[in-house]
Amino acid sequence: MKNFFLKLWKDEEGAEMVEWAIVVGLVVIAAIGAYTLLGQKVSSTATEVANKLDTVIT
Repeated sequence: MKNFFLKLWKDEEGAEMVEWAIVVGLVVIAAIGAYTLLGQKVSSTATEVANKLDTVIT
């Protein structure tokens, strides 16, 4: 087990994987932040559009 972790520590490709994990994490944080800030507004707009479509269709 120790050799496995030493090999990962010295492996340069492992650093690339960590970089990608950080990028993905930042994208997820940005998406959650955007949803938190805009979620209610988007939900209200979608409900309004659905109500208008329902009125037009019936």
